[in-house]
Amino acid sequence: MAKRKAKIEDESLDAFLIRMHGEGIIATADEALPVSTRDILPTPLSLDIALSGGIPDGTICLITGKPKSGKTTLCLELLRNAQLLNRPAFYINIEKRCTPALLSTIKGLDPAKLQVVPHQIDKPLTAEDYLNIIERICKTQKKAVVVIDSIAALSTMTEQEEQIGSNKDMAGPAKLLSAFFRRAQQIVDSNDVILIFISQMMTNREPRGPKYVEKGGIAVQYACSVWLKVTWTQQWERNAETNAPDGHDMHITVQSSALGRPLLPCVLPLRYGTGIDVVKDIVTTAENLGLIEKAGAWYSIPMFANNDETPKFQGLARLSNFLRDNPDKLEKLEKEVRDVVLPQEINNA
Repeated sequence: MAKRKAKIEDESLDAFLIRMHGEGIIATADEALPVSTRDILPTPLSLDIALSGGIPDGTICLITGKPKSGKTTLCLELLRNAQLLNRPAFYINIEKRCTPALLSTIKGLDPAKLQVVPHQIDKPLTAEDYLNIIERICKTQKKAVVVIDSIAALSTMTEQEEQIGSNKDMAGPAKLLSAFFRRAQQIVDSNDVILIFISQMMTNREPRGPKYVEKGGIAVQYACSVWLKVTWTQQWERNAETNAPDGHDMHITVQSSALGRPLLPCVLPLRYGTGIDVVKDIVTTAENLGLIEKAGAWYSIPMFANNDETPKFQGLARLSNFLRDNPDKLEKLEKEVRDVVLPQEINNA
């Protein structure tokens, strides 16, 4: 017995780990953490730039902001991008925001390929049910992109079984989320899943703290690698025909990014009834980089010059219509922007 104990104590670290857990449990950092080997889910252009490339696989993402700021629309855009990459796309419809009318506004999103939970509206699901379903998706659907809308609507089994007002434990969903992240983090990482949680901004009752805080506790903030906060919105000028604005700008702050620096700003144009205005986003970014020149109301794109003649457009609307009618030129302009501001390995991914 003493000899066997001495033999175990003399055993090397590598031998011990292999004996207990099998081959491959330990490796040097350059082998265990290779650079740029994971696929990346693209986002709208301006957000890609702020995130230094997009959202990599194995990431938990948190999107927060005030009501009606465009969080759900942005998430549906991300699910559309997942479909374009033939990835499983899931929408956890806790707040029942996912409607046919909303889905129809996202160009390129295929409702036939979008899995929505719950389907049966006559059976109320508890927070425990939703989190168990999400965990099962993470275990069985590799490279899935899952949107959870939203943390604020989670209701525990205790809350649903007791009378309204009798349950005094307001931290129930936060405790469940904390336990969920401890269980799911390794599964999300090993199966290259992307979880995107939406959280609402609630009034903070603490007098010395910030005015608004995210619903759901701080466990999700520690768990997430990508954290986007819609800080404020700015409505566009009123349309002369409808006397109402056609959309608003989402001002987003990247609180944390899995690929680059934190606290970078981003502005996404959201057009009502259409979703993120991709053309306006590309045009604005290209103009800021000098790829599109503006003189008064006239726009010109030097990179599209033909026989020393540069195409010119009077007004942003005409330029946008030209790019919509010529998707090859729009793609070329976007690629030029990405080549300028994003790392080469991201563009070649």
